Amino acid sequence: MARLTVSASQDYLLMDGRPFFYLADTAWMAFANLPLGDWPRYLAYRKQQGFTALQISILPVTHDTSMSPDNVAPFLNDANGNWDFNAYNDAYFDKAERMVAMAVEQGFVPVLGVLWANYVPGTRFSQKSPVASAMPLDAVIAYATYAAKRFKQYKPAFFISGDTSFDSPDEERYYMAALQAVKTVCPDALITMHLSPRADLSRDFVDAVDFYMYQSGHGANRQDQPYLLAEKFAAYPVKRPVVNSEPPYEGHGRVGTQTRFNAFDVRKATWQSLLSGAKMGVTYGAHGIWMFHRRGMRFLNVLHSFEPYEWDQALTLEGAWDVGFAKWLFERYNFFDLDPAKIVLNEDNEIRAAANPERSQVAIYSPYSFDVDVDLDLTGYRCVQIDLGSRRVLTPEVETGARSRIRMHSLNGDSLFVAEKR
Repeated sequence: MARLTVSASQDYLLMDGRPFFYLADTAWMAFANLPLGDWPRYLAYRKQQGFTALQISILPVTHDTSMSPDNVAPFLNDANGNWDFNAYNDAYFDKAERMVAMAVEQGFVPVLGVLWANYVPGTRFSQKSPVASAMPLDAVIAYATYAAKRFKQYKPAFFISGDTSFDSPDEERYYMAALQAVKTVCPDALITMHLSPRADLSRDFVDAVDFYMYQSGHGANRQDQPYLLAEKFAAYPVKRPVVNSEPPYEGHGRVGTQTRFNAFDVRKATWQSLLSGAKMGVTYGAHGIWMFHRRGMRFLNVLHSFEPYEWDQALTLEGAWDVGFAKWLFERYNFFDLDPAKIVLNEDNEIRAAANPERSQVAIYSPYSFDVDVDLDLTGYRCVQIDLGSRRVLTPEVETGARSRIRMHSLNGDSLFVAEKR
């Protein structure tokens, strides 16, 4: 069974020594909420779309999920009816381990979350949780050790925290204790942290992780964060691969509006992340998949996120094909050596560009159709332009010179322009 490693350049991952594009699906609540019999259908559909990894929280995200009497709890109850964090529910973890085994058999890398913020005292998520989910510290260490031993044979990567903002004074010591427990059991596993959009990592965590995860989030007015946070983490004092682990979920409410994110929003966040420093890959989310919502379940966060689609409807949303196409393009053109390049002359930060050091290969994402001016003479380059909505490949009109102009195309959509020196 192959294991992920980090490239010598410290900005993408390798599988068996070859560049690995991390295309993950957000399946946070699979263990708790999805019946085992539905798992093969889910895996088969995502496999054909080109996904390579699955992000799953080992424990349910109790404050933000879909509730049903059929949900499986990870712990047994104590005499007062609360979870006993030292009494593991074998049925839950047996099912979780079987699901991981099935995913690995299909070629997915399991990326397992250890301790969502609702399990840490003093966080706003533990205070919102409908069950008493905050753990004592000694239970965290024992649980993290147990979970790491359970899943070790499947060579997972681990994200230690979930949605952490480091607002609670307990968060750093809880997460570091969990990280060290996992690392003791799985010393070769890649480790990271899943952060809230406004969180930073202290130097202790910068030194302890193997790659940086950020989430650009679901706020309607902050959809500049896919590229701003990519730039931020790519500039961290220790260089590591960077991935946007939570762009806006397709079908999720645009927070602050009465509209939902669509496939265009997903494409835009994907390419703006990839070309702005987060080139390890990208994660996709469908509103209905991440909590595996089914008819009759009660979703706890309707006002913030909107009512979810049923999971098997959300599975077929169009944006998942778009991110699979992004992976295909990234690998087809071998963009692993591209870095963000400030060559676009338009006064529009949403147009993102990357190039290799020799400027012999250039990729430019434009969310809308208009002329794009670049500080590069494209004479002698082979140029193509891909309309990402229709997946049509165009021959672009390019005016060359000391500065070149890529003339607007006629398909009225977002596009990826690729230029390679002959």
